Amino acid sequence: MSRGSETSSHRVSFYDVLEVSRTATLEEIRRSYQTLALRYHPDKRKASEREAGGDESANQFIRIDEAWKTLRDERLRRIYDAEQMQRAEEYFVNEILTEADFERDAQQGDVLLRTCRCGGYYILPEDVQPGESIYVSCDECSLIVQVNTASRR
Repeated sequence: MSRGSETSSHRVSFYDVLEVSRTATLEEIRRSYQTLALRYHPDKRKASEREAGGDESANQFIRIDEAWKTLRDERLRRIYDAEQMQRAEEYFVNEILTEADFERDAQQGDVLLRTCRCGGYYILPEDVQPGESIYVSCDECSLIVQVNTASRR
């Protein structure tokens, strides 16, 4: 998903790339994407602008396109949001769980899910290291759980 394309110098969220809030609707995200894609698309820029800032503009267009492809898909957006929450610094943990508390959902791409009390989902990121404690946020509300993973998966 998004982690493979990130480098240590590029940690700007997809929401920041598209200049929208984390709570933006799909329509707001789409409008922002269209505006930014026109601004940074290599074919829409004048030759003098391409020469002056060509590489950076091209890279920005690639980031915009990647952000759009992730945030337009509800399932990918939920997984992305869960990954972003994992990177946050401070947490108020609502509950401590283990991987056994999650259910595998083949309809959602074989991901591990747990239903939150609000009706939303906690989605366990795919690249969790064995023996690691991670924090996962609900995709609908502000609740966060700590998940203690087994030593071997």
